[in-house]
Amino acid sequence: MRYAVIRNTYVDAIKIEQALINLLKTKPQYIHDEFNPNYVFVIGGDGTFLSAVQKFQNKLSEIIFVPIKFGGIGFYTNHNSVTTIKEIIPCLENHLSTLSLSLIEVNHGSNINYAINEIKIMNNIKPMRMEIYINEELLEAFKGTGLVFSTPSGSTGFMKSSGGAIIFPNQDLFEMQELFPVSTNKFRTLNAPIIFNKDQIIEIVLENKNDFIMSIDTKNVIPENEKLIIKISKIKINVLSLNPQSKTKILNDIFVLNDSSKN
Repeated sequence: MRYAVIRNTYVDAIKIEQALINLLKTKPQYIHDEFNPNYVFVIGGDGTFLSAVQKFQNKLSEIIFVPIKFGGIGFYTNHNSVTTIKEIIPCLENHLSTLSLSLIEVNHGSNINYAINEIKIMNNIKPMRMEIYINEELLEAFKGTGLVFSTPSGSTGFMKSSGGAIIFPNQDLFEMQELFPVSTNKFRTLNAPIIFNKDQIIEIVLENKNDFIMSIDTKNVIPENEKLIIKISKIKINVLSLNPQSKTKILNDIFVLNDSSKN
């Protein structure tokens, strides 16, 4: 069983990483392999988890991710809250619950990039122009800051902050939201979030490939050309769940104020 560890730069995370590696050294079936792992331990918050997904873009279907949470809040890490590192090993060996999470992909030229949270297409300096097609049928000509596409699990992040809807996880859906579109009596777009299923393929045709930034979760990507194809991916992310929680409970823990003294 080959494993890798991805952590943030905090002192506590470094200590947890070393404790985990020392523990796994006592079990000969576990081999430390940062390039071709079966399991990827993620020590940190959701941002660290997104970085791990980006690092192993070419092996996503072959890996089980194991986020580890010792405190704080996080949509992905809430499933794996532990008090000691020793709690993790029995869960690995007994093959407890594994979550399967949807990805979206963007095709540009010969390249494909995958996102577990969102894809952002933006120009923060000036309005950008693009045409948006749904299954090869023109929806609109857009002019504005940009677009964001998210998965169900990613809909609680940037998408929610930009006025999009939260999609209940484990659905084969994805969402598009316009970002600050130009709106005048001579030019207007839909300017509302749209939720698509796996049957919809979105094609974005831009005026200039050098006129925007494309962000895939935590990584900026330079597009090969002016045409982007965005859709639900056939590849899914597998995440080990040490102590499964309902999606409602996670949403409540992260977003709902439960302190009656604040009311």
